[in-house]
Amino acid sequence: MKLMTNSKTISQTGKADLAQDHSESLLIQGCLHCVSQCDELMAFISDELYTAESQGNSSIGAHTRHILDRFHCFFAGLQGAYIDYDDRKRDKTIENSIEAAAFALASVAARVEKLNLAEFADTAITVSESVYHKGPAMAIPSTVNRELMGLITHSIHHLAIIAIIARSFGCHMDEDFGKAPSTIVYEHS
Repeated sequence: MKLMTNSKTISQTGKADLAQDHSESLLIQGCLHCVSQCDELMAFISDELYTAESQGNSSIGAHTRHILDRFHCFFAGLQGAYIDYDDRKRDKTIENSIEAAAFALASVAARVEKLNLAEFADTAITVSESVYHKGPAMAIPSTVNRELMGLITHSIHHLAIIAIIARSFGCHMDEDFGKAPSTIVYEHS
């Protein structure tokens, strides 16, 4: 009986570990998918289109740079368990050059691929960001997995804006570019 209980416990733990591994894998895949959407777009647009301002006074380059800024903040604060999303570099080179953006995207993708989420499973982290322009930044507790999920949804939001800008200049793009995963599943069901 004891053996069976131990076996059952191990089996349940194994399932929990598999579920955790699967969730972590999905987070990595989600981040990589966002980065690859940007990278794929860079392959077929010109520097002129990349930097062209839309009616909203923004550009594909500005949104790409902003997506990358968030990832850079995440990685800069990861080891110290303090991520400051206000500490963005706002690198104009990435904003104005497809070549620089492609290099930065490849660098972020490589870092995401190497990320060992098990290493941070029990790590409490603090995230800091301004939430109102007339007040100080807020620092709140979070987890690495939660921040990866936030990076994904934040990136998708900006990819959707990038899609609007690109289409306004006549680009023909994949219909799922910049869409939330749940929207894609809903529309394809």
